Formats: sequence, C-alpha cells, structure tokens
Amino acid sequence: MRKTSAILLAAALPMAVQAANTEFSYGGYIKMDAMMSTYSDGDIGAGSLGRDFYVPSTIQTSGGTGEETSSVDFSAKSSRLNFKTVTTTDSGEKVTGFIEMDFLTALAAGGAGNEVVSNSYNPRLRHAFFTYNNLTFGHTWSTFMNVGALPETVDFLGVSDGTVFNRQAQIRYTMGDFQFALENPESTVAGVGVTDDVGLPDMVARYNIKAGDHAFTVAAIGRQMAYQNGVSGAGKIDESTNGFGVSLSGMVKLGADDLKFSYTTGNVGRYVGLGAVSDVTIAANGDLKTTTVNAAFVAYRHFWSDKMRSTIAYSMLDADYDDDTIAAGLVESSSSTRLNLMYSPTKEVTYGVEYSMATLEKVTTTKNEGDMNRLHFTAKYSF
Repeated sequence: MRKTSAILLAAALPMAVQAANTEFSYGGYIKMDAMMSTYSDGDIGAGSLGRDFYVPSTIQTSGGTGEETSSVDFSAKSSRLNFKTVTTTDSGEKVTGFIEMDFLTALAAGGAGNEVVSNSYNPRLRHAFFTYNNLTFGHTWSTFMNVGALPETVDFLGVSDGTVFNRQAQIRYTMGDFQFALENPESTVAGVGVTDDVGLPDMVARYNIKAGDHAFTVAAIGRQMAYQNGVSGAGKIDESTNGFGVSLSGMVKLGADDLKFSYTTGNVGRYVGLGAVSDVTIAANGDLKTTTVNAAFVAYRHFWSDKMRSTIAYSMLDADYDDDTIAAGLVESSSSTRLNLMYSPTKEVTYGVEYSMATLEKVTTTKNEGDMNRLHFTAKYSF
C-alpha cells in the first residue's frame, strides 16, 4: 500500500509542477573537513567558528605570555543544500526564487552540537531571495561584495582578513552592469558589541566590468552607524555618524591560470575581516568616531593539469582608530598566507589540502600578537 502511494505521488508531482508553470531544481554539496592547528598563545575555544574556518579575530593573543597549543578538528558542517524555482507568469515573465542552508552554526550561538556523542548541528539560513523584473528581494550576498573575486581555497573563505564578506536582507535593482541596493544596517561599537539603533539602510552602488575573459567590479557604500545606551541624564549616549567605503576587485585570466584580487578602504568595519574591527569607538564626550579600515588580498591559481591546480594567496587587514578613542584590546591588524593543492578526479568530486599561516595583532603598549598555523584537508562531493 505504501509503495503504491509513493508511485502515485511521484507520477502526480510532474503534473503539479507543469500546472503551476514552475520549474524546480536543487543542488549543494557534501564536504568533510579535517584540520590540525597550532596556536602560539592558546587554543581557540571549542565552540568558536574559528575552529571550523579562519576567523581572524578568534586567534588568541597574550603579549608573549601564552603557551603554544594545538588541536585537531573533523567536521561536515559546511555541507549545504539549496533549492531553486523558476516560475513563468501568465505574461511570460520570469520569477526566480532561491533558498539555501548549511550547518555552520557556532556552539555558543545555539548550534545544538557536541563532539561527545552525536556531533549534531542545526541548519542555518544562507540565502532566501527572489528576483523579478530586475529587482531582487530577500537575504543574499551584499551588493558591496564580489563573489566572483573569491579564490579557490580549502578553507571555507580563506582570505578572510582581506575581503568583503557579508550576506543580509536587501532590495536590489539591476540595470545592465549597474546595481543599486538598500541593505540591512548594523553597527558594531568597541566595548559594546553589536547594536541595532541605525535609522537608515546601508546604500550600495556597484558597476561590473567585463573585458574579454577578465572581470572587474567597483563598488561604493554609504552607511550610518548609531548607538543608544538607554541611559538618561549625564551618561546618556544617543549618537550617530556617517561613513563611506569603496572596493575594487576582480579576476585577470592568465591563459588557463587566473589572478584574483580585492582592495577595500573606508568605514567598512563589519563588512571586512568577518567583523574583526569595530565600526565605531566612543569618545569621552559620548561622540562616535568611525574606524578606517584597509583590507586587501591577492591570489594566484595555477593549473598543473585539467584535474589538478594550486592557489597561493595573501590577505591583510589594517585598522586606523581615532587617537582619542583608541584602547588596548582592539584589533589593529591581521594577515594570512595560504598554499593549497586541489585535485578533482571528476567534476563532482574534489580533494584538497592547504597549509596556512596567520597573525593577529591588537592595540597595546607592548607587543600583543598571536599566530596560527593550520594544515587543512577537505573532500567534497557537489551535486
């Protein structure tokens, strides 16, 4: 009886799809990661995302007083699944929808996982948006970010310090090679953390350039940052300030090889370095002072054969705080270098191994930096 019901359901599904004028497709990958990490000044906490991929701000620093430690981690949390729909309306127009999830949720954020028995992890939203008549609505990559410039790395992101990386809710209009967007605002305040006091959306303008096999993107962002501490009287803070940033990124083809790069500068704290640098600091009089950030990466990929290739990449981030608000413990700079070897026996399966070195430096009156070295293996099946 159950078998008959399943057959009838399978037969009915194509008719339902056709009747709705909607095409369905799915994709994603299964990815296993294994890494051995060495830290100069103490372990990254077991519940930190820094144990799953390179997050610059999670490297421990202790001014040279910490002990060298090491850890081994295995995980399949970065595996993902997506679902896409394309609907043809009665007027012949197309509406495209896309939703995607993975399982990269930090334990401290309620990831529901542990490494004692089940190693279970909750799914998280990566994308949920639809596009209709040049308009995009929903949660996806920030228009300020150029996904096409990201290099191929074994690490989930790799060039974390030097690239714009952000997904958020937005309204985007595309007109040829131009894109304009209003995106979800947010502020990170030194000594306070994340606030939700901004009264204006982040505004992004972007221009994509194609030149033969080469591709480039120029993007600009204007944003407001705000903080209200909810205190009345002399200690009350209810301030806002404006910031601006620009980014140039792209890919240059060199025969079969490619060179990818990005340079970003301005008041873009939360958009680069995976939030390593606070957007603003607070002056003694309660005024907000914007942080200026410079971030960049360069990555060269060489194909040894049609199935084997390597990428060498360097990324960096540098923060410039207001002289009246700079304080010990703020991230001042970070950098990383990585080299990998990727092998794909078929286009659906990839094996990779990568060695990376990273350094984080914080503001202090004496030396306060920490290092991480990591050997990372991955196996991925894409479908």
